[in-house]
Amino acid sequence: MAPVPRKYKKYNFKFKLSVIKYAEEISGEAAAKHFSVDPKRVREWRKQKSELQRLSEEGSKNVRLPGGGRKKASEELEVNIREWVLSKRAGHERVSRKMIREKAKQLYATVSDSRDEEFSASVGWLNRFLRRNNFTCRRRTTIAQKDAKEFTDKLVKFVTFSTRIIKTKKILDRDIIAMDETAVWFDMVGSTTVDTRGARSIPLKTTGHEKSHLTVVLAAKADGTKLKPFVVFKGGVREVKAMQSIGGVVIASSKNGWMNDDLTAEWLQKVVGKFNFGPRLLVWDSYRCHISQATKEELKRGYSITTAVIPGGCTKYIQAPDVVWNKPFKASLHESYDRWMAGDADKTYTAGGNTRAPARRLLVAWVLKAWDELNTELVKKSFKECGLTVAPDGSEDHFIHCFKEGEPCAAGKAMLVQARQGLQVDDGEAEQQEDEGEEFENELVVEDDDDEEVIADEEDD
Repeated sequence: MAPVPRKYKKYNFKFKLSVIKYAEEISGEAAAKHFSVDPKRVREWRKQKSELQRLSEEGSKNVRLPGGGRKKASEELEVNIREWVLSKRAGHERVSRKMIREKAKQLYATVSDSRDEEFSASVGWLNRFLRRNNFTCRRRTTIAQKDAKEFTDKLVKFVTFSTRIIKTKKILDRDIIAMDETAVWFDMVGSTTVDTRGARSIPLKTTGHEKSHLTVVLAAKADGTKLKPFVVFKGGVREVKAMQSIGGVVIASSKNGWMNDDLTAEWLQKVVGKFNFGPRLLVWDSYRCHISQATKEELKRGYSITTAVIPGGCTKYIQAPDVVWNKPFKASLHESYDRWMAGDADKTYTAGGNTRAPARRLLVAWVLKAWDELNTELVKKSFKECGLTVAPDGSEDHFIHCFKEGEPCAAGKAMLVQARQGLQVDDGEAEQQEDEGEEFENELVVEDDDDEEVIADEEDD
C-alpha cells in the first residue's frame, strides 16, 4: 500500500496574532492547547510578532513571512536545472521528468551551496521544482480507437479455441508460447516534455533518426520463462555478423528491418527450437509472415507446434505482449534512451556537432536490459489475463482482462459462459486471414509515454 502524503495546515496572519495575544495574556502552553497548534509554532510566532503585525496591517494575503517555508536543496542547483531545461527546449529537445531527476543528481555534487548529502532528486522535489519554475508536462493528442464491441465474438471464439486445444492435447504451461514483434525507433522521443506553462508550440528535437528502427521479437512461456529476444536491424550485414558474440540474444538483419518468412523460420529454429518432450501451442497475431505458406511448411518440420492465431483487430485485447509486456518493456527502453540523451557517455557526433543515433550495440544492450527487468510473475499473469491459462471449467474467467466489468468487451464474459456450456456455435479454427491492422502496428509503432505516476510526496526539497 502506498504511503499517505503528510498534510500541512496553513494559518493566516490574523490567526497567528490571535494565538500570540492569548499566549501573552495567559501562557504559551495554554494558547497551544486552546488553538490546537504545536507549542513550537507558538514560540516562533511570538518572536515574529512585529513582522506579523506589519504585514497584517498592510493587508498581505500571504500565510508565510518572506523567506519562510521549506528551503530549496540548493539555489545554485535550482538555477542550473532551470537553465538546462530552457536550453533543451530552446533547441526543441524533449525533456522528461526522469531526465530532470537524473540531471539534478548529476549536478548536485558540483554545487557549492548543497545542504543535504543524501539528495535523491525525489518525485516530491521534482514536483516542487516544476511548480516553482512554472513548468508543466505537455502531451500530444492520440488517435481515437475503433469500437471494441464488434470484436467481442471473435475474442470469445479465440479463447474457446485455445482452451480446447490446450485441454485436448494436454499442453502444459511450459509449452504455451506467446510472441510478438515490436518496432523500436533509434530516436525514442516520448510524447511529453517539460516546458514553460502556456507555451503554444511544443517541438521536440531528435538525433535525426526518428524514422530508423529495429524490430524486436519478444516471446515467453506461460510458466514465466522468457525466451531470447530476436533483434532485426535494417541492412548492416557485416555489423550484425560482428555482434553475434553478444550473449542472450539472436541478432539478424533484413532489407527493411522488418520480419519476413525467412526470419520467422530463423526465429523458430534459433529461439523456439524443435526439441521438446510434448506438444506445444504458439500464440501470435495474423501478421503476414505468421500465416504464410512458407511458415506453415516450416512448422511441419518437427516442432510439435499448434498455432493459435489472434483474429484481426483483437491483439490489443487478448495478446499477452500487447496487453501486459510491451508497456514496461518500452518504459525501460525510454529510460535508457533518456539517460543517454541527458548525459555525454556513449555518444558520437557529426562534423557539424550533431548527436549521432545510438550505436547498434548500445540498442541491443538496452533491449536485453529491458527484457531482463520484465517481472517473471507479470509474464505468468499475462497468460491468464489473456485467457490462455484460465481453468477450462470457467471458474477463472473473471481473470480475463478484456471481459472484465467496465471494459469495452465486457459482454464477452456472458458469451464465454454460453460457449463453454455448448450453447454457442463451435469456435472452429483460429482466424488465418492476414490482418492489415497488424501489418500497420508491426511496421509503424507509436511509443508509450514513460513518465512516472506520482504516488506520494517525498522529502527532498
